[in-house]
Amino acid sequence: MKLGYLLKETWRTITRNFSQFFLASAVMAICLLLTALFLVITLNVLKISASARAWAEIYAFVTDDIANDPAPLLKRVIDITGVAAVRFVSKAEAFDELRAELGSDTLLLDVLGENPLPASIRLALHPNYTDVENVSAIEQKLLLLPGVTEVWSGKELLAQLNRALKILLIIDIGIFIIVAASVIFIAFQTVESSVITRAQEVEIMELVGASRMAIRIPFILQGLLQGTFGSIIAFLLIFIIFKVVTSFIPTPFFPSGVVLGTTLLSGLLFGLGGSILALNRLPSTLIAKPKPQRLRSL
Repeated sequence: MKLGYLLKETWRTITRNFSQFFLASAVMAICLLLTALFLVITLNVLKISASARAWAEIYAFVTDDIANDPAPLLKRVIDITGVAAVRFVSKAEAFDELRAELGSDTLLLDVLGENPLPASIRLALHPNYTDVENVSAIEQKLLLLPGVTEVWSGKELLAQLNRALKILLIIDIGIFIIVAASVIFIAFQTVESSVITRAQEVEIMELVGASRMAIRIPFILQGLLQGTFGSIIAFLLIFIIFKVVTSFIPTPFFPSGVVLGTTLLSGLLFGLGGSILALNRLPSTLIAKPKPQRLRSL
């Protein structure tokens, strides 16, 4: 079984009904584009959630008495499980931070006349303690300390990101199943049609002694190529969409290697699956037609 012969037969199979091959690849591309699109969205939400966890910082606002001598409270706070580092921020430092964040929009601060911001203790957390449950537990412990008037942790934002991530993962799984079934069905239909179109040639090949594998491989390669073309088109489309989106949303995350690899692997597997299913469904009628033993005896 020579590679050149198999490639030639594959090319003949494709060109025999090229329009069908092209349309099937285009439909595959649209299906795979949907998967790639939700993959990029999920990875972006995942990255935002990871960044929020990495920068998670709890603010414990303290009374003026504590602000005058924060050392004892800082020592108690650093002993709380999950706290990696603490720092005291005076009222003046908090005011300077706010002024720096506002930039040129500091007119309101100038109108206030006095500093309304309280002193606070800022807590950085260990990476393993940045989930909502641990942040809530640390927040409750801080509120029990004397001199702490209020605690802000941003756990609501983390909870919202977690919920969004779970919903996206469920949607991803659902879309992946639908796309897999659709792409496999498309490859199945195309290969089945090709087998029927070349039924007479297949029968002749069997009569001259072509092996079962030699007959099947060109159709399997057709499914693989169809999935590959669909994957490449899908990746190009998602890349164009990404370029358009970056003109409206600053610095979205686009892991091109992951997207290309996932899309290409999906297309190959689905194309292969569809072609094998089609060939396994036809053997009793076309592909596996019993070899003419009587002809050999003659």
